[in-house]
Order: sequence, then structure tokens, then C-alpha cells
Amino acid sequence: MLKNHLVTAWRNITKRKSLTLINTLGLYAAFVFVLLIGAYIWQVFQVNSNLRHKERQYALQSIYKEAGMGMELTTVGALPKSLKEEYPDLVANYYRIDGLTCIVSQGDVIHEEAVSLGDPTLLDMYGFELYEGDTKTALLSPSSIVITEATAMRYFGDTDAIGKTLQIKNFNGDNHPFTVTGVMKPTVQNSVMELMPAMRATIFLPLGSQSYFGRDIDNWDNLWIAGFIQLQEGVTPSQLQQPIKDLLRRHADPKVAANLTPNIKPLDSYYLEDNNGAIKQMVIILTATACFLMLMAIINFINFTIGQSLSRLKEIGIRKVMGSSSRLLALQLLIEYVIIVAIAGILAISSYPLFKPLFESLLDSSLPRLMALPIPFFSYFALVVLLIGLLSGSYPAYKLANNDAIYAVKNQLTNTDSKKSLRHVLLFVQFAVAVFVFISSLIVSKQVQTFISEKLGYNKEHLLTVQVPRDWSDAGLNRIEAVREQLSKLPQIEAISLSYGIPGAFGNGVQQIKKRGASSTTDALFITADEHFAEAYQIPVIAGQFSNLNGNYQDNNIKVVINQKTATNLGYTIPEEAIGQSITMSDDRLTTEIVAVTDDFYANTMHSQSPAVVWFPVKASPQYRYLSIRLKNGEMADKIKTLEKEWKRLLPDAPFEFEFLDATIAKMYKTELQLKKASQTATVISILIVVLGIIGLTSLSVNSRLKEIGIRKVLGASPTGLVLLFGKDFYRTFLASLFVSIPLVYIAMNHWLQRFAVQTSIDLVSVLLPTVLLAVMVTILITGIIFWSTRNTISNSLRDE
Repeated sequence: MLKNHLVTAWRNITKRKSLTLINTLGLYAAFVFVLLIGAYIWQVFQVNSNLRHKERQYALQSIYKEAGMGMELTTVGALPKSLKEEYPDLVANYYRIDGLTCIVSQGDVIHEEAVSLGDPTLLDMYGFELYEGDTKTALLSPSSIVITEATAMRYFGDTDAIGKTLQIKNFNGDNHPFTVTGVMKPTVQNSVMELMPAMRATIFLPLGSQSYFGRDIDNWDNLWIAGFIQLQEGVTPSQLQQPIKDLLRRHADPKVAANLTPNIKPLDSYYLEDNNGAIKQMVIILTATACFLMLMAIINFINFTIGQSLSRLKEIGIRKVMGSSSRLLALQLLIEYVIIVAIAGILAISSYPLFKPLFESLLDSSLPRLMALPIPFFSYFALVVLLIGLLSGSYPAYKLANNDAIYAVKNQLTNTDSKKSLRHVLLFVQFAVAVFVFISSLIVSKQVQTFISEKLGYNKEHLLTVQVPRDWSDAGLNRIEAVREQLSKLPQIEAISLSYGIPGAFGNGVQQIKKRGASSTTDALFITADEHFAEAYQIPVIAGQFSNLNGNYQDNNIKVVINQKTATNLGYTIPEEAIGQSITMSDDRLTTEIVAVTDDFYANTMHSQSPAVVWFPVKASPQYRYLSIRLKNGEMADKIKTLEKEWKRLLPDAPFEFEFLDATIAKMYKTELQLKKASQTATVISILIVVLGIIGLTSLSVNSRLKEIGIRKVLGASPTGLVLLFGKDFYRTFLASLFVSIPLVYIAMNHWLQRFAVQTSIDLVSVLLPTVLLAVMVTILITGIIFWSTRNTISNSLRDE
């Protein structure tokens, strides 16, 4: 019997090819979006999934009462090890990272690499596998090194690198060979190797090499170490709070002990919850968007299926007269509907490789290959397809199968009012979702555009940044300043500056400052830079001279520059009042003189307000990482080529790896850019679904009333009158949906915008533009369908039944 049902169902589906195509296309578009978003979300949930004992792995971070004491991302260097040694019943293992950026070379191959200097517990604690070598001993020798597979390929051309050496330069300009003792097998993304995007390690050094880099991890005064711990079975993070407080009280600086609160974060959810839960919010929004689109496609399917009912009524009535039961008829119809949904699902899966590159560019994230997705993923997708087929096909099948046989033979539905009411409700929901998605997409795009185009307080155009060799000795500083001077003479360069940080990478160097002799303090972000920084970034100077930024500790004569917000926080009503005044750190350990005041600018992202800033001379604190180079207007490629040539002449042992600042800024808003592109794609798909629904429903309505249209034409009905006749139900439903969707989208988007210090406005244009466009689209579609369907002569329309 099932075979007969399937054969009959397939015959009915292929009999109405055009209608089946329209009905399938909306489901197909929604399924493709759901499948690709599902693959992205599946990949997000794979982060940290391969870590050994992941349910007991934690990141040990900090919360400080007083700003400027340390980073929230890090902990006290000696703390994780002491927890393991003094509380072995609570802590099973530990791992610490001091993240470095070093110049690594092998022959003529030179690159800047993210290097993790850490404990030898790395490999065994997290279950990272090696192609060769012993995971327990690979990081014991001070001159050993473990590298990733990609690093081995980059320097040696294959993974057979055991016993080979890499030269790594330290911050005094010395080169030292390190012997490869392990090549790591590829693993899924994890928060140990990539605690944050700027700390994606490719090379792992042993703790024994820390003196070569001038580091001291086992120090209670070192507050800048990324720490990880593995708890014993059955132990909860709350049980560590008191032991940590006791250790800090006994060993750390009293001020640190009084201000630091441990923040123990589980690694299995770290990626989702980090950065104020940005990834988690992204997943929730994408999931909701996919559900909305699927809902629209289901509504379209139900509406369209009910709309086709008139063409099946006589067939169903005859079947009933011949003795067929309502149950068998409903099963027959339901099988047809499930087959249509299954076809859409199969087509979506087969299209995954086709649309994968497009979505990767939209989300700026790689997606897994189709065959790399696990069987449970396809099982869940198949289950979703089946449930959608059953749920969306149940009502139409039940409604048609239970129609009275007498009415059915006459090609009529019983209780047509309830049918129309249901279709209106479904259409109402569909319009409401489309308006919601459209307006949301526009507001998200406006907010992202605000990030990119808003006045940042500096000029990001034609500005590129290059990391420089980190020789932080006096000789190293003199050398890099000489390089800066030589590069500044190139006619292609407008300005160039040496600094420790750049926008988006200034870090969290916040300290408390005060006017000399004052008791109250204020927080300020310290930026180590040279006197050319304002010129390179074109930051307006509103008082004094930025070029006076200078000084050193020996002479206790340090000249600093502040921005207007710092001046205001210090109590100066006009910038000129601050010139020549002295400021000190909160503990009076250092006194400096203000020589200039600049306008405010956004040092990092617009998620927070522009900070109070103090520029500190690099000569007084010889630590630097970047050269910021402003190129003159014109063809960039030729200028960069000339710059690279001069760079290689001046710094032959340093790679020229640059990035334009506008690309750096775009990375700061990666999640928002992903959301923008995803919402725009969802808008296109939702409009496509609405279009298909209107085409299908209007076509069926017009074709069932061709004779009526002919009579109305004979009686003098105008084309406009016919459009209004068939469009009034759509217009009423559309207008009603606005009263629900607009308040909802305002509430939702206003809540989303609260995450940002700088917000776009939800203005009338943001609401009216999508609304008017959708209304115009509905009118054009209805008009086109009516004129196309009634293109025959009036006499033909009157003869046609």
C-alpha cells in the first residue's frame, strides 16, 4: 500500500511541475540558510571540544577593584603552580602562558610568529597529539621547541621536523637556536592555543627558556600571565576562592591581595561567553533568524497548499464516492507534502558545497566541508525536514481529506470562511516576520556603518602598521629610531611613528593618575609612543606641542601628552590650563609634566566610550611593537613596494608584514560585521519567500476567478480596480502586521544597541524605507500577475472554466 501511495504522490507532484517548483523553492532557500547556519553553529560548539577532561578545565583570570593593576584576562604568574602544589586535593594540573611575538627564521625563511612560553604540562594536560616525540618530555629541555603542523610546513616543507632547528630572536636582539622536539597534529580551535585572536600561538617554548626572553613567570609580582587549571573530579570553582585568597595574602603584594578577585571560567563554554558573550549572542541571533525564515517557509507552504485545494477537490470527492476513507486520503496527501519538503531538503544538502564559499565570505569564518560534518548533524537535519513536512502538511491534508464529498464533487470547500481566516493569519505572521527581519537588517547595517565611518578622532585612511623587531635595550631603541628616521625620508611617506600599541591593540594599560598634591585620582589609558604619533594619526592637538613628548627616568624629567577627557577629569576647564602642570601616579612614584592636549579619540572600539589618555614617551619606557606609517595619496601598490624594498635594506632580519589600519579596525567589529552580512542574507531570503508566496496565492486566486474578471472587464472595470480587488486582502494583512512587527523590532533592536557606547538612531527612515519597499513590491507583483493572467481576450476569459 505504501508503494502505491508513493507512486500516486509522485505522479501528482510531477503533474503540477510549476506549482511544485514554486512551493519547493521557498523551502529550499530556507533549508540552505538553516543548513549553513547550522554548520557554523556546530563549528562554534566544537571549540574546546577536543580538550582532555574539558569539563574540569578552567581559565584562571582576575577582577580588580582598582583600575590599572593588571589585565582581567591574566592572573598572578605564581598562582596556578602554587595551587597545584599546596592544594593537590583540589587542583590536578596547571598550565601558564606568557604570550610573545618573536622573529623566527630558518635559512632565508623569516616570519613574525605568536609564541607561547609556558609549562611542560601543555601537551599531556590537554591531550594534544604529536606526529613524533614524547608529550611528557617534549618541553623539558630549555632549548626544545614544539611547533604546529602549519609551522613545520612553512619552515621545513613537511612535518618531518624532529631534530631540526629554528632561530628565535629575543628582545635584546640576540638569536638562539631551538631544536624541534615535537610537531603537533591538527586539532580543533581551542582557547589554550588561542586565548584571544591576538594570541594564536604556533610555536611553544619551554619554561626553561624564560630567562633568554627576560621573563619571570614564577613571580608573585607578575600579573600578566594567562593561567589555566584542571580541577580534581568533583571539585567546583567556588572551592578555590578561599585557597586563592590565602595564597595571595601570604605571597602577593598587599595591594594586589586586597584588590584581586579570582575569576575562574570553564573552558568548555569559554569561547561562547568571552568578550561579554559576543559569540553566544551571535549564535542566538543567527538561530532565531534561521527559525524565523523556516517559519516563513512553512507558512508559505501551508498557504500555497491550501490555495491549491480547489484543483484537488473534485478528485478527492470522486475518491470518497468510490469508497476511499478520509484517513487514507489524508495519508496520501500527507505523503505528497512530505515528499515535497524532502526534495527541498535533499536539494539544500546537495547545494551546500555551492553556497559554502559565499557564506564563508559573509561570516568571515571557515565552514566545515560537507563530508566533515558528523552523522548526527545530518540526522538532526533529516529529523527537522521530516517534522516540518509532517507539521506543515498535516493541516492541509486533514482539511482536504475531511471535506464533505458532495461539496468536493462540486469543487467547493466546506467552511470556506475558516480557511480564509487561517490563510490571513498565516500571511499576517509571514509579513510581520519579513518586516521584522528587513528593519533589523537595516538597523544592524547602520550601526556597523557607524563603527566604520564615525569620526574616530584620527584619520585611518592610507595608514598601515608594521610590527618591528623587539629589541628593548637602549641600543635596540636607538636602532629602530634610526630606521624610523630613514623611512621618513622616503617621498612616499607622509609621517611615521613608533609605539607600543595601535588602535584596537592598546590593551588595558589603565593607571590611576592625579594632579600633583591632589588626593583624588582618575583612570587613564597609558599609550607608549614617540613624538610623531599625533602627526601620523592626524589627531588634532588643541593646546601645546605634541612634539615635546619626551624625557627619561634618569633625569626625572618626563614630558607627557593628555587628551581633553583626561584634562577634564583632572579638573581643567580649558585645555590651555593643563599645559605645564604636573601629574603623578596614584602612589606618587612618578611625576610628569603635561606638554600638550589633544582631542579625544577612540583608542579601541565603540563598545565603550572614548577613554581618558596619557601618552608616555617611548624613550622613558623603551618598549615598542609597531611602526605606524602614513602614506601619501595616490597609487598604494607602488608606494608599498618602495617601502618594502627600503625596509629589507634597513632591517634584513625582520619580515615586512603590514596591515592597513582600516582592516585592523574591521577586525575589531568582526562579530557585528558577521551579523550584518547574515541579516542582509536573511532579508533577501525572507523577501524571496514572501515573493513566492504572493505569486502563488495571487496566481491561484486570479486563475480561479478568470470568468469573474472577464465579466468585470465587460462591465468596465479598470486595471487599477482589478489590482485593488485582488490586493485588498494583502494590503489589509500587511498593514495589520506593521502594528505588531514595528513595536517588536524597536524593542529588540533598542536592546541590542545598548551594547555600544556609540549608537545609531532608530529613526523614521529606518522603519518607513523597508515598509514602503515591501508595499511597492506587493503592488508590483499583484499588478504583474493580474495582467499576465488576464492577457487573453475577454471572450476567452468568459468561455474558460
